[in-house]
Amino acid sequence: MNKFFAMENLLKSGFYNIPRVIVDNEQSSCKKTALRARILSYFYQKAYFAKGDVVLDGRIYTCFRGELIANQEELAVRFETDRRQWNRIMAEFTSENIIRVERLRGGSRISLVAYDCIVGKKSAQYKQANGGDKAAEEAAPKAKKPKLGVMVENYYPEHHVKGCDIPVIEIDLEKLRALKKRMEEENNK
Repeated sequence: MNKFFAMENLLKSGFYNIPRVIVDNEQSSCKKTALRARILSYFYQKAYFAKGDVVLDGRIYTCFRGELIANQEELAVRFETDRRQWNRIMAEFTSENIIRVERLRGGSRISLVAYDCIVGKKSAQYKQANGGDKAAEEAAPKAKKPKLGVMVENYYPEHHVKGCDIPVIEIDLEKLRALKKRMEEENNK
């Protein structure tokens, strides 16, 4: 019989990071605060730590690191809120720059803002306190240099996952230039 809580299984399974303020407020005496903390905790638990595909309403969507794809009506039912209250909470999270929401057919793509900074990357204060960049690099594995604002990593220390198959993201510069030109033309009208 394979034990569920065997040390080997615990080490292989990885983990997720949730900001302490969320965990501390999940049991708050204020129901409003506790509800918001439970919702954010759920988002951090369900967010992808590497690129993956999600099937929603028979459609396949690509979900990137720090994102989850879900049906907001189902989430409102899960957290026992009515639609109006759910929309208010999501609007509050968006206005506070905690999440970004993109509407999809059959659901929404919810992106956690600054996901990498929260779950694994070391801050400037941490680097200073621990002897600068060199000491911080030795203490924790670092990501490769970003290319055109896109992070490409193949090691996620917070999940103990080595060698995730993350394809290189290719950016078509011609499409970016065309998009920028079109946006400038729209702004000039």
